[in-house]
Amino acid sequence: MLLVGADAALLEGIAQALASAGHHVQVASSLAEAGFVAAAAPPLVAVIDRALLVNADVRGLGLAPGGALVVFGDPQTSLPAPVRRQVLAELQLPLERGRLSALAVHVEARAKDTGRGRKTPPAVDVRR
Repeated sequence: MLLVGADAALLEGIAQALASAGHHVQVASSLAEAGFVAAAAPPLVAVIDRALLVNADVRGLGLAPGGALVVFGDPQTSLPAPVRRQVLAELQLPLERGRLSALAVHVEARAKDTGRGRKTPPAVDVRR
């Protein structure tokens, strides 16, 4: 999971709560930094502050196959239509951190069920 936003204290608190629930969490302060983090290890869930998405293109973020985009922040900040179409959920953090954890579990299960969560190809028995 990748958390992206400018409020370091908020993101650290959310990251600690998610890590204690068993999620692997990385934090970035900008979309540019998030792009570098995602290039090294594509996240299954990207949680991004709405304010960063007002004039942004998230296609370059590089989510893992079956991944999802979740936004948080001021609901009065409107999102561009292309971004809105990609958003799985809009949350009020830190109040809905339990919901975020549940969404992460759901996305992971969905990716696994559809075969998109596989890190390595399935083992093939070549003995005859």
